[in-house]
Amino acid sequence: MLYNKRQHKEELIMHRLESYIRLAFIFIFIFTILYLPISHQLKKHGIPIPRQISWLGLFLSLFFIIFATILYTPISFHSNTHTLNLIPFSWLNNLNKFDELLVEKIPNILLFIPLGFFIPMVYEKMRFLHKTLWISFLITFSVEFIQFFIGRSSDIDDIITNLFGAMIGYGVFHCFQKSLHFHKFWHVSTTKKKRRSKCDY
Repeated sequence: MLYNKRQHKEELIMHRLESYIRLAFIFIFIFTILYLPISHQLKKHGIPIPRQISWLGLFLSLFFIIFATILYTPISFHSNTHTLNLIPFSWLNNLNKFDELLVEKIPNILLFIPLGFFIPMVYEKMRFLHKTLWISFLITFSVEFIQFFIGRSSDIDDIITNLFGAMIGYGVFHCFQKSLHFHKFWHVSTTKKKRRSKCDY
């Protein structure tokens, strides 16, 4: 009996992780197909490829967060389905905390890593950790607030793990910015456009 329960939990973990990975690949494929036809036109208007990809990545991250947390499961407005946890790290008291970590917490961290990367990538004013975390907090808080009213659980641990994921994403961006001479890489098309306009005169 105990073996069957453990096997069922392992199958649940694998199914959950596989579904997230499958969804991510589907979204990336669809948005890439939609992006390719307009990429050339955007480049003609002086918008560099890195900026285009960053905007696409940010939009894809936000859409995936909304879909995975709100739209992926059935919505219910019955009051008996609403659960709320305001005690941080309460899942550590669970005897099956390793399973809980794999099923819930790690996907929550992974979900916000792209967001923490693309927010400072797109917005120059957001290239500070506290600003990126503030935007990420507003997004994750909004998600948890909506989840409470649609029959999903609202958990402060979800907010904590989401913010940890955003911190990791910002750290990746910070390393990326230093290693690739980011400003030159980002504004290359704009510089070329200015040089052309001077030559025309």
